[in-house]
Amino acid sequence: MTELTAASRHNSSAARYVIAAGVVAALHVGKLPPALPVLKEVLGISLVQAGFMLSLVQLAGMSLGLLLGPWVMQLAAPDAGWRIWWWLLAVLTGLLALLLAWKVPADSTCHVQASLRSASPASKRKLLGLTLRSRAVWLMALTFATYSGQWLAVIGFLPSIYAQAGVASGSVAWLTASAAAVNMIGNVAAGRLLGRGFTPPVLLAAGFLAMAAGAMLAFGAIGHPWPQYAGVLVFSSVGGLIPGTLFGLAIRLAPGADTVSTTVGWMQQWSALGQFAGPPLVAWIAVRAGGWQWTGWISVALCAVGLWLAAGIHRALRY
Repeated sequence: MTELTAASRHNSSAARYVIAAGVVAALHVGKLPPALPVLKEVLGISLVQAGFMLSLVQLAGMSLGLLLGPWVMQLAAPDAGWRIWWWLLAVLTGLLALLLAWKVPADSTCHVQASLRSASPASKRKLLGLTLRSRAVWLMALTFATYSGQWLAVIGFLPSIYAQAGVASGSVAWLTASAAAVNMIGNVAAGRLLGRGFTPPVLLAAGFLAMAAGAMLAFGAIGHPWPQYAGVLVFSSVGGLIPGTLFGLAIRLAPGADTVSTTVGWMQQWSALGQFAGPPLVAWIAVRAGGWQWTGWISVALCAVGLWLAAGIHRALRY
């Protein structure tokens, strides 16, 4: 019993380090959204061009987190602020990498991945083909794209929307950072709820329904910033159930133990595709409509597709 308790404490500690590493990694993503209003003014770019800039930077993964936006724009000098925060984040990332190597034990998955790396090209092609022929893998990948595209579009353009409404730039940065940060609540809660017996399709459905309702509130209450912001918080926080659930599903629905990595990789690739396509699409529709009033309906349509995909995942599962 003592050994089991010690092992449980050790696993819990390792999980915290993994979550912390994920948070630090997320800080590298998304410095552009708070700067979009300024860039549009200084560079004279259109809203659609800003959407492409947002998607390309997101796809490249070469940016700081939204959480750093407020501090960089306000707590540091313009000429040195970005540089200072970049180096601080680099140091923090290095420390987390060392802690992960020290505190998180290797498991059988590591051996599987090592054997995969040493496999012949023919074997790798076989595993890739096995992954791409799996209907369940495609359902998860498309679900991820349906989620990620609308999430980045809404959160990414939030600073521009509030800047147009006359909200102070410092407040915009904090509001956007907080809207992105609450996404972690759903990410972590997904694992907890799956462990307590909630089924993946139920969590996916809850996430998509919340995103649809939150987006409709956020873009249907134009001129009322706080109800709008409440909708954004629901959209991001409860919507966070979706990626957490999908990563848990990847282990169950991968064609085999040796295809978990390729399954996750394919899901990530479609997630990136969604992030690439979502912001320009939303920006183009906003320009055509003369405002953001149709953005909520775009999210509703994507969430309907997500619910349909979740039903397919439900059929693919063997309880």
